[in-house]
Amino acid sequence: MIRENPIDGTKPKIHSTAFIAEDVIIIGNVEIGANVNIWYGAKLRGDHGRIIVGKNTSIQENCVIHTEPGSEIIIGSNIIIGHMAVVHGPGIVEDHCTVGLHATILQDAHLAEGCILAGGSVLRGNTEKFCLYAGIPAEKKKFYGEERIEMAKIEAENYVNTGREFKKKGLGQEIPKDFLID
Repeated sequence: MIRENPIDGTKPKIHSTAFIAEDVIIIGNVEIGANVNIWYGAKLRGDHGRIIVGKNTSIQENCVIHTEPGSEIIIGSNIIIGHMAVVHGPGIVEDHCTVGLHATILQDAHLAEGCILAGGSVLRGNTEKFCLYAGIPAEKKKFYGEERIEMAKIEAENYVNTGREFKKKGLGQEIPKDFLID
């Protein structure tokens, strides 16, 4: 279900190359970039704030993305948000990050470029670039370095290709014309 916001009439903006699974819910002030793939059961609710998702990002099954009134959550490019993760803004997830299965990013958190937030972890506050964070609350466990960027691009491209195949087979939602962007 892809709908305009019943509160203020803002409409999602979704790139024509995005794959949106059949039961995904996208409402309101949500912008979806090129080659994004959003998988079954995910919910992006831009009813009170803005959600921006960059290109080549994978939002996997049963994720929830929402933000507090008047704020925004910015999710960059080449990102994987693992199954059942929660991202609640305001906040930022920079490019080339991986958010593990069932991880949570809380309000005002900033996951810096190239970071991995381990499965089941809860992030509050800011991180350093190219590091692994794990635990409740999440703490720095390891530094990867800039080679993490190439690894993240490869991982993201795998999901981009999978999303393209699903879209080609007609397994995604039809995006309403007035919500499409190129």
